[in-house]
Amino acid sequence: MIPRLRSYRLGSLFGFPIEVNLSFLILLGVVFFLWGGLSGLLVTLIAFASVVLHELGHALVARRLSVPVVGIELHFFGGAAKMVGQPKRANDEVLIAAAGPAVSFALGAAGWVLASITGALGIGALHTLFQAIAWINLIVALFNLVPALPMDGGRILRALLTRKYPFERATEIAIKVARGFAIALAVYGVASVQLYMLLLAAFLWFLGATELHMARMMRHDFTYDHQGYRRYDHANDVVVMPPGAADEEEGYGVWGAPGAGRPFGFPGFGGPSGRRDGGIFSAGKVIVRRRGGRVVIEIDD
Repeated sequence: MIPRLRSYRLGSLFGFPIEVNLSFLILLGVVFFLWGGLSGLLVTLIAFASVVLHELGHALVARRLSVPVVGIELHFFGGAAKMVGQPKRANDEVLIAAAGPAVSFALGAAGWVLASITGALGIGALHTLFQAIAWINLIVALFNLVPALPMDGGRILRALLTRKYPFERATEIAIKVARGFAIALAVYGVASVQLYMLLLAAFLWFLGATELHMARMMRHDFTYDHQGYRRYDHANDVVVMPPGAADEEEGYGVWGAPGAGRPFGFPGFGGPSGRRDGGIFSAGKVIVRRRGGRVVIEIDD
């Protein structure tokens, strides 16, 4: 298994912790290398801000619809608003998924208007800046609208499919579409000798398995709870015992599976042994909390 690179917290925005994975720095490095010099630095900063605002759109709408969000993480393929569970209604998933591209389109449109104005006034430096903002946000919006899970377009597609099919079946169909795109990207990447396209193809292919795993979890009747269980510290990848549950009463939500000891997974996190083994817990309940800038998972086994 490929080891997961560490993420570092930069701060918070509207109450959401912002974390940058080391892989995102690699992406910014690639952008800077392709452009070079001052232009490269400018494009890199615009790309960084654009991705943050895109994910913030997801997070704010999710919060509005009462879907818990524990933070925003930026990584090699862009970013993710880290939500606990899935929206209960298909329309909610559409709204949350569409919020990011909507923000990007709005920023892109504003960039084009300002670029046109500054161009007409002959203000070359600002014209170039606003053109870059417009193009980058347009690319971010269109890229995320590709109808392939886990992209925003794939989530919208799945939500629409749930009007006819069960959630798990809708996910399977959306994953098949995603893997079709992955194959097309891989072929294009080989033909054009573009490594990034090959990495993106691998990303779409393998992340579909995580989405399907989560869909199968949704068959269980998950509940909410706020109790102090043995704690898995995702920030440090260790298992610790809290001195008292009273210190951690603020909770983002618990997923409880019926039946003692029934195994289920929490995609994106490692197991309680500290190994990143696909995120399978042998527990019946999981609670996600934020404490001291960390995402903490408590488990009951």
